[in-house]
Amino acid sequence: MVPITPPCHCFRDFPISEKAYYGIGGDVRFFCTPSSVAELGKLVSWVRSEGMPLAMLGLGSNMLFSDINFPGVILSTERMLQFRQVSELEFFFEAGVENTVVAETMQRLGIAGAAWLYRLPGRIGGTVRMNSRCFGGEISSVASAVQVLTLEGSLVMRRPEEVFLGYKHTSLMHTGEIVTGVMLRFPGKADPDAIGAEMLDHESERLRKRHFDFPSCGSTFKNNHECGKPSGMIFEELGFSGAREGGAVVGEHHANFIFNTGGASACDVLKIAGNMRSAALKEAGVKLELEVECTGLFPRNLLDACGSPYQVDRDDSSKGWSGLLLYPNGVSGIKHATAAFPRILIEGPLASAARVSVTQLISLHEARLQPDKPFLSWSTALKPGEHVFLPVPEAPRGAFIDGLWNYGVSELFIGNGKDEGRYLEFEMTPAGQWVALAFDGARKRAEGYEVLTPEPWVDGLRLHTLEGSFGMSFSFSLLEKFFDGIGDGVLSLQCASSIEGGTTDLFPSWHNAPVPADFHCPERFFSIALS
Repeated sequence: MVPITPPCHCFRDFPISEKAYYGIGGDVRFFCTPSSVAELGKLVSWVRSEGMPLAMLGLGSNMLFSDINFPGVILSTERMLQFRQVSELEFFFEAGVENTVVAETMQRLGIAGAAWLYRLPGRIGGTVRMNSRCFGGEISSVASAVQVLTLEGSLVMRRPEEVFLGYKHTSLMHTGEIVTGVMLRFPGKADPDAIGAEMLDHESERLRKRHFDFPSCGSTFKNNHECGKPSGMIFEELGFSGAREGGAVVGEHHANFIFNTGGASACDVLKIAGNMRSAALKEAGVKLELEVECTGLFPRNLLDACGSPYQVDRDDSSKGWSGLLLYPNGVSGIKHATAAFPRILIEGPLASAARVSVTQLISLHEARLQPDKPFLSWSTALKPGEHVFLPVPEAPRGAFIDGLWNYGVSELFIGNGKDEGRYLEFEMTPAGQWVALAFDGARKRAEGYEVLTPEPWVDGLRLHTLEGSFGMSFSFSLLEKFFDGIGDGVLSLQCASSIEGGTTDLFPSWHNAPVPADFHCPERFFSIALS
């Protein structure tokens, strides 16, 4: 039997304890580290096709992994480290950027509002997923948009009100959507030295409370604000400070921390956490919710005691799967809605002041019945007052122009989802000036399309220009001519921009993009299954 191999960088039979803050956990069959959202999308699609369980790792700072070996994939965003400045006070960070790096970057630029993230263990993707907060700061207060990969494969931007549901609570905990990046908008400028002093104050407070004496996941339980006391004070009053179960010990200086003082197992941590939660309810009348996320297969009695949700294992009803994005075959996980149309396939930032999207307008079934109906729509929207794409001044609106790439254009590439072969390129300005090209390979013009002319495109392509946005829609019959009936229902997409003066940009972004930019790399496009 030929061994199966994930479609990105991975380690086999990897001891997850080496990555987890707690230093606890069994071996995982595949530990995968995609470097871009395109690789991440391919990985999730592959895991689904193989029927394996899937779990997510940020920095492992809030996760308790099971001692039992994990038979599927744990993916880490540790190689997704792109970030860029979008405007004076707005920045886009990929999910793998550490919280401390965000704080240090803003301090260096003299921008207020991120100091609370300094020395907060974790990556910004996990911070968003948990709606983390400390020292008076909360990620929901500075997040202006969240980019997620759905388990169906779409890459979309969520508005803050779609994501953040209150104290340490987000919709992402229920939908299984994977944070791939976040747009952070900060309140204003400040003196870098003053920001630095605030960061050091936060660090000193963590050191004073001995947060880093031994491995831990920080606060074990969320605070219950109805009782008027922090969880740590409740446990201290109940006498849990210093309590021990195997190698797991409750903090002497912060009784809501459980430390691994050496050799602790996941069961040790859960046993002591269950005792703490039970005592808080029975003796103090306070119901507490577990903040640490259990990931993997655990004894159900321990999960029940801690209040951690789970799915019962199909082979051993005494155990339950917790904290997974995708569960093993035969175990139901997150329920997914039937695809609705229009369906956004990709949506995100481009060229600083622009947002691009590609939308599937109708189902594949309907498109095959009505192939001349608009099937895909591509749109570029600009922020009010921004003019990053300058139309060709001497050409009329809507003109087809050879050499349009010498001006400011938004670009869309459509490939066949097979990493090579035929692909199309479309370029457009806000005035509707456009060009279309077909390729049989990287920069190899397709036979019959060597000379650029609008004739092969006009029957299946429609232009649209509105105030603040512009784009195209494409019929199924047009795409079908190039992609053999769209094969197995998969296309690959890549948006790009070229601005007068030589500035370029890509969405989705690439890890280690070539310089100067070369967009003609179909193997790096974002693949997505159509519905």
